[in-house]
Amino acid sequence: MGQISIVLIAGLVFLLSAEPSPARGEINQLLTLMVTVAVMVLPAILVYFLGSCAARTLPTNPSDRVRQLYLLKRATIVFECLVLIGYICDIYLLNLPVLIHQKLGWLALTYTRQILAIIPLIVGMMLIRLAFYEIDRKVQRHDWKRSEFLSFHLKFLLFPLLPLFAYIALLDLIEHLPMSVKAFFAERIYISVALMTLLILFVYIYAPLLLSFIWRTAPLTDANLRARLHRLALRDRIKYKNIVVWQTKSLAIANAAVAGIAPWSRQIFLTDALIKYFPDDEIEAIVAHEFGHVRYRHMLTYLLFSLTYFLGYSLFYIYVGQPIESILPQSSILSSLGVLVFFFIYFVILFRYLSRRFEHQADLYAVSLTGNPEAFQSALNRLAYLNYIPRSIRRLLEIFQTHPSIDRRIECIDQLKAGDPSALRYQDYLLEVKLLLASLPVLVGILFFSDLSKLG
Repeated sequence: MGQISIVLIAGLVFLLSAEPSPARGEINQLLTLMVTVAVMVLPAILVYFLGSCAARTLPTNPSDRVRQLYLLKRATIVFECLVLIGYICDIYLLNLPVLIHQKLGWLALTYTRQILAIIPLIVGMMLIRLAFYEIDRKVQRHDWKRSEFLSFHLKFLLFPLLPLFAYIALLDLIEHLPMSVKAFFAERIYISVALMTLLILFVYIYAPLLLSFIWRTAPLTDANLRARLHRLALRDRIKYKNIVVWQTKSLAIANAAVAGIAPWSRQIFLTDALIKYFPDDEIEAIVAHEFGHVRYRHMLTYLLFSLTYFLGYSLFYIYVGQPIESILPQSSILSSLGVLVFFFIYFVILFRYLSRRFEHQADLYAVSLTGNPEAFQSALNRLAYLNYIPRSIRRLLEIFQTHPSIDRRIECIDQLKAGDPSALRYQDYLLEVKLLLASLPVLVGILFFSDLSKLG
């Protein structure tokens, strides 16, 4: 799931749960337009001027400077929340979705028309990122192209939402089916869960194809490096389809990734900056880390984690959401807050905790597979330097990260070299994974019998 924007998710939840009615009165189109523009633009202006003032007081020490810039960037979440608050006012007080329905009445896709109302929130969030880009360019004096920066951030912002957009398209398709068929779908909650499950499965299988739309890819042309990585994979029988190079161009991002839960679709991604600035032994260690994700079936676990969310939320809605709606039928804001609390705990707290554990496990696997811990630790330090990542992060802030801090990852490798039992436990499947596997059939059974009881 990566770095899902909780602000964007919150906006979608409020948008899809709100049911503003044209009966509330005539919509003041000019007022709605003015407020919407203000919601999109003003927070970005605040980010630019306040950030520019903060940038003048940055420390001269390079590592402290990077850390302060990182914290400044993380603080932009406050301004994104301002955009979200204004956007919620647009929805509930100014009937923005109704206005969009009226203007796009020619589009015979009800749910698609509704979700198009999310555009002002996306624009506001992108303007905040653009404001920080302008500040960062002055401070770091990097050569990032503005168009490539915006394209990259927009694609990564929307990429985790692809299953939702596909699901919206399916709902529009169902809407045009006969009434008897629509009633059949509406009365059986497990059908909706099954549809979303198939969409998510498709995304996890064909993730390499989808990721190629974020950055253009090219085959790895270095024959010696390609052969070296292939021999590395053979040591533990790691299977993959291909190794490709992401073209990050002026952004010069040094990174690697693995995608595709099926061996016949799986690809290893290396960025062009990684190939350019890292020696072969460090690249080998980084790719061994990606092989660790394959070896311990982390992608399959993420798939099960995503499916368990939909099962868990379906039960949450049956036993918590519906009773609340029966008591407070007009409180769509309250029900939206309940959805967000569930989502935040599941995908921000629990998922990212699991992700950090997986990163440690893949790190230690890479060290064991290559037998070269020094190369991997050196690669981590180089990644921090080239990507402007602070080496250390406070534990409170690390809770919201998918990766542990660089210093903590290096410390964990040192513990493995010293034979510390706290590091050796990562060499087996984690307890969290075993609990997840055990919970999935239980949730399926509870949901199935809950649906049967409602039908009875």
